[in-house]
Amino acid sequence: MIALPNPKYHIYLEYSEPDKSGVRFNLSNAEVVGAFQEPFTNGEPFWFIGRLLNPIKVSKVVIFWSYQAADKLQLPNNESIVTTKDKKYLLDNLLKGKIKGAYVCTEQFVAITPKTNPAAQQTPSVPLTPSGTPRRILVVSGTDETMKQTLTLALKKLGLAAIIMSEQPSQGKKIIDRFTDYKDIEFALVLLSPDIYVYPKGEEATKRQRNPRQDVTLMFGFLLGKLGKERVLAFYRETPNFAFPLDFEGIKFTALDDRNSWKLTLIRELTACGYTVDSERLLR
Repeated sequence: MIALPNPKYHIYLEYSEPDKSGVRFNLSNAEVVGAFQEPFTNGEPFWFIGRLLNPIKVSKVVIFWSYQAADKLQLPNNESIVTTKDKKYLLDNLLKGKIKGAYVCTEQFVAITPKTNPAAQQTPSVPLTPSGTPRRILVVSGTDETMKQTLTLALKKLGLAAIIMSEQPSQGKKIIDRFTDYKDIEFALVLLSPDIYVYPKGEEATKRQRNPRQDVTLMFGFLLGKLGKERVLAFYRETPNFAFPLDFEGIKFTALDDRNSWKLTLIRELTACGYTVDSERLLR
């Protein structure tokens, strides 16, 4: 039996303010449910392509899935659905079944008309914890999907929202320029995983070590300078021959172990920075 890849989901959204409309690509089922379905159907604010939106102002939602990544899906004119600027043309062809490999599944997740919530009528610019600290936590990760899902779920249990940097649209911006879209974020998690092999020049390949990806290390350094070392927490997977920047003075490195001691570290560091979290829900 041939095992099929996990479906990738894509959300087309039209908003009352046109500049906030768009498409978010390549989400997992869990991400659609947690980041969109639950808040949308409950009439609560939700984040979409770096913006906090009010569900009352959403005029149209279309969710579709594919086995291929979005950049592999093409319109009838052979244009990629990711790069096309004519989103209405994309929607029209999607609903007519003219995008090969893409399948509409909106009703699987939401009713077209969201529930209203009086509290959602006056949407705050940023969702806050009871202490008044912004709820969003930036997550920078490499290729270890298990690490990413583990920390994302942990933040959700703590009542916080994970913004996974690699899954946010870059819109052609460099890393430093992209960070200006997340001015409310005051804490970051960096997930260091053994993604690439390196070895010193002139040495044999048998002496190679495993390192984090360069873009993750670059973002790590940038966040330390931007937020300060008290507000950046690094997690790593205990792996043989894994070398990561331990010589960063005063930086907190925490092993993502099976003993769950990392949960206590996460709770302690967030609390020290003023976050009010539901620690019992994470620990039980």
